[in-house]
Amino acid sequence: MLTDGDAKAPGVADSSPPVAGAASQPLLAGVGPEQAPRGTWAWFAFFFLWTFGWLVVALYVPERYGDAWALRVSMLAAMCFYLSLCNSILPLPTAWIILLAASPQHAVVETGWLRVLIVASLASVSTVTANLNEYHLLSYLLHWGLGRRLRRTRVYGWAIRWFDKAPFQLLALIAFIPLPIDAVRWLAVLRGYSRRRFALAYLVGRWPRYVLFAWCAVLLELRGWQIVLIQVGLVGAALTARLLWHVVQRLRRGTLDATAN
Repeated sequence: MLTDGDAKAPGVADSSPPVAGAASQPLLAGVGPEQAPRGTWAWFAFFFLWTFGWLVVALYVPERYGDAWALRVSMLAAMCFYLSLCNSILPLPTAWIILLAASPQHAVVETGWLRVLIVASLASVSTVTANLNEYHLLSYLLHWGLGRRLRRTRVYGWAIRWFDKAPFQLLALIAFIPLPIDAVRWLAVLRGYSRRRFALAYLVGRWPRYVLFAWCAVLLELRGWQIVLIQVGLVGAALTARLLWHVVQRLRRGTLDATAN
């Protein structure tokens, strides 16, 4: 489903715009400023089947069997469906459903470590799927010309030099931090960064984050109202961080303007 590599056809020049000082990083094979990634429509078909499959399981299992275990399986499937939709295009909160799926009332198994492993692994794969879908969708939209214009801006030239220093580590880091830092993912899309490495970086970063959330639900035996409070606190922290960032940027611009004058 995913392609990778840097091979170019003999005699074909690289059409990607040069970025001064940028380190060489793995790009999508054959993808230039005006080309969407190969296999884009195949990916969209896979994503539809993936999300639809989890939705069917979430709705069908309790309807078919109706016992307590079926409701727990339905909760796990609902988590996978929900997380597969959560990205910067649909920025829904995610912590609450991890905590809920790992809580004693909704867990599919009683053993704590196995519960954490199941929830964290399925949740991580679902989140990676959501981010890969965002990657393909943004790549498809950008290939109509907006991507080329953005690559010619001075801001992109500065940002990509910063991104190229350690793209995999940077993507893994923002996947772990429970704050929405979408610009780095968008840079990866504009750069044409390898989809395989993009997915692996998010898996490496997101899995330990979800392990921590699931362990909290197991160790603290969280109830529904406690999970709601935790999610509200995380959303408040994310909004506060964004507000502070905008304030700092405004103060910085004001200082630079005062210095220039």
